Amino acid sequence: TFGAGVTAQLGAMRTNEEIDALEAMAIRPISFLVSTRLIAGMVAITPLYSVAVILSFVASRYTTVVLLGQSGGLYDHYFATFLSPIDLLWSFAQAVLMAVAILLIHTYFGYNTTGGPAGVGVATGDAVRTSLVVVVSVTLIVSLAVYGSEGNFNLAG
Repeated sequence: TFGAGVTAQLGAMRTNEEIDALEAMAIRPISFLVSTRLIAGMVAITPLYSVAVILSFVASRYTTVVLLGQSGGLYDHYFATFLSPIDLLWSFAQAVLMAVAILLIHTYFGYNTTGGPAGVGVATGDAVRTSLVVVVSVTLIVSLAVYGSEGNFNLAG
């Protein structure tokens, strides 16, 4: 994954003293190494998420109309009934927040790696486990904040 790669790359840079070399050249390593990876993540998540959403809509329509034999009009009716455009915006915001959380966690663990090459593997594993817990927590918090007690969640048409 992108996050594990970031952790391994920064951990290897720490182990090989490349980060210390940046500090010796008076280059702030956090802004130089972390901010570029965060920006790259934001640039990558936008088209990836957009394509994934469009493909999921196409796949659900194909499954409903072609494989299950329902009419296209029926699919369109329920699609428009249950999918609010604001929900798409909230899902995009949630995806961006998850990407930021994952990248911050992985850059932190990679930047603070100790213990040589074995430490890089340990840091990568710790970062992956931590980011899994944080992603679930971010999903829960965003869902509660958006839909909470008065959300526009529809169960019937």
